[in-house]
Order: sequence, then structure tokens, then C-alpha cells
Amino acid sequence: MNGSRRSFLTTAALSTASVAFAARSSAQTGAMSHMQHNEPEPERPLIPRLPAVLSKATGTVGIDMAYAMLLKGSDTLDAALHVCTTQEDDPKDHSTGLGALPNAQGEVQLDACCLHGPTRRAAAVGSVSGIRNASLLARALMDETGNALLVGSDAQAFALAHGFAKEDLLTERVRQNYALWKRIRADPNLLGAGSYDPTWPEPLRKAHFLPRSQREFDLLVHSCEPLAAQEGLAPAMTWRAVLDALAPASQAVYVSAIDRKGQMSCASSSGGQPWRMPGVASDVATLGAGCFLDPDVGSAGASGNAEASIKIAGAHTIVENMRMGMTPEKAGLDALHRIVRAYNNDMNALRFVDVVYYILRKDGAYGSVSLWGGDATGQVRQFTIKDGENVRRTEDCVALFPCGPLNGCPVARG
Repeated sequence: MNGSRRSFLTTAALSTASVAFAARSSAQTGAMSHMQHNEPEPERPLIPRLPAVLSKATGTVGIDMAYAMLLKGSDTLDAALHVCTTQEDDPKDHSTGLGALPNAQGEVQLDACCLHGPTRRAAAVGSVSGIRNASLLARALMDETGNALLVGSDAQAFALAHGFAKEDLLTERVRQNYALWKRIRADPNLLGAGSYDPTWPEPLRKAHFLPRSQREFDLLVHSCEPLAAQEGLAPAMTWRAVLDALAPASQAVYVSAIDRKGQMSCASSSGGQPWRMPGVASDVATLGAGCFLDPDVGSAGASGNAEASIKIAGAHTIVENMRMGMTPEKAGLDALHRIVRAYNNDMNALRFVDVVYYILRKDGAYGSVSLWGGDATGQVRQFTIKDGENVRRTEDCVALFPCGPLNGCPVARG
């Protein structure tokens, strides 16, 4: 989570309640934030600079060491994996590893992948239980076999045979989150009026719900916070737990690194969509969808709705767009337009789709694009870059719809 939330104002005009909720969220999440840094104002260089490390904003915790590793001549995949494992080891990061939010049966299942540009090798693991560092497991699969994908219990068995330790990845706080989700799901009357994701058939559609406006969503979160307190969550944690229960989002950790020689690698790690059906793997386990690299061109990765990226092979599409001469941002926006078409331009369905792409070109040019300008709390979508001047910057993503999914946008960016 980004601790420095900003008011999210667009032509669609987010409600006063939304801004107040975002400010309140900032005050409550300081202890959990991965962005407790005084970031300089973004000053994107006119000429790309190497080396460079690009990641999702939460990757800020590990990006400095990853960059230092590149300066010392470390392999680019080692640098990328350092950021991933930093997040996997952090029990306060609920996106992956220890403390990730579980599936519908209360079990943490992880997906991860890695792509090594210098040797053009890649591997992924999916729906792995009990193994904290799934990104390192993907690396082991790549190094020790010729296979590109290993899933489920067999992936766990492979991990144990190669020295990984099996452990319970559920923390006490996540157990409380899971209990809260089950409690809210068991009482549909708590949700009130709203809309349902039309891509899901009945009766599963009832589990995919959003209020009709930002104000109604904020009020719903507030009304459910006492339930979170009853499950034992501290006051500073109740709003986030309710948010995760009502509007769960897959927040994969994606990292791409390039050294001074132009050698590239990338990696990603994810707990997948919270509360999902057991065994359902995310786009991170689908090479070319949530993570892709061509060392002659560049790399791209995703966080958010896995199905959307899988439908269009999103990361691969972006890299191919750059091969054809598009800038990183234009390549990413084109992929987002394809997602919109894949959902038949149905804005109600797209309200349930949350996708961010992180893009790094071989020469060090970079960018990040998001389907929506902000999330359900009004937080602006951001990413982190550290490049040749040894300055870490957090920048806003370029949004296709410069507003939030709870308000809707009449016009997309071209």
C-alpha cells in the first residue's frame, strides 16, 4: 500500500466522501506502508539511463539493494528476484509470500515466474502451497529442469526435493481477514444495492459485487468495520480488511532489471486473486500474459485482473508493440484498449477489471499504464523506477480511464 495517498480529482469528479476516505486510509496505514520514503518529484530523463530497476510501487523496499547489485555486476535476474523475495518475506505485504491473502478455502497458493534475458530461459510455478519464496522456486525450476511450468502439489514436491522448507503462510492477521470475508459473504443483506460482474454466471455472480458509486462504497466499508473489529482486527486495520473482503484485487509484485550492458531479466510473484477458487492460477503463472521479456526488445509485467491479461496475452502484446516501434506507454495503452474490446466495451464489466502494466525497454526507456486512474479508495496508481542517476522515483501511471472504477468514465485516453 502507498502511504502517501493523494486526492484523486478527474473530470468525472470523485466525491468528497472518496477523498475523505483516501485521506483516512493514509492515516491508518502508516505502519504497514511500503512507501515510507521521501521520494523526489518525478523528473523523467529525456535520454534513458542504465542500469535501471522498475517495479510495482511496493517494490520500493527492495529496489535500492537490487540497484546496488547491478552496480556491482550481479546478474539481472538476481537483482529482480531480490525485490520479489523481499516482498515474499514480509508478513505485512498481503500480495504474496508469507501473509498473502488466501483462496476460498483459506489456503495461501502462490504463483511466480522468472525470465532470464542473457540465456533466454524462463519458468513459472502456479498454485503452490506452503512455499514462501515462490519466485526462487520458479528460478530453481528454470535452472534444474527444461520445463517451463509446474503447478500444485507437484510444484510443492519439487520444492521440498530441492531444499525449500514447507511452512504455514497464514499469519494471524490474515486468518482474521479470512474470517471477516466469510462473515460478509454469508450475509448478502450487508451489501445492499449495487451491480454484479456480468462476466460471471449465476449464482457465482453474487460474489462479484460493487456498489453503484464511490460514496456508496465508502459508506459500505464504514458500515462493515465493526464486523472487522469483532474478528479481532485492530482499529488501524479494519478499513483495509473490509476493503479486501469487498473488492479483492490481485496485486502481483513485478520487477524488471537491466544492467549497463543492456542485459535484462524480470520476475513476478503473486498470491493471486484473494478468495478465489482453489487451484486457479493467475496470469503470473502464464508466461506472456502477466510477465514477458524479449532481450532484444524489452519486458513487461502486470498486476490486477489475471483473466484480462490472459485473454490478450498482455505482457507479450506490449513487448511486440515495442518491437514495432511504439513507446512503452503507447504499447501499454494499446494493450489496455484490447482489454476493453475483449470485454465488448461493456463499462459495467470493466468496473470489475483492474489492470496495471509495468514496462521497461532495452535502452532504459520505461513507463506504466493502468486501466483506471485510481483504485477503489481513490489512490492514484503508481510505480517505482531507479535508473542511471541512482535516484529512486515514484511516478503516476498513465491511465486509460482517468477516473476510478466506482465512478466510470465516458471517454478513454486515445
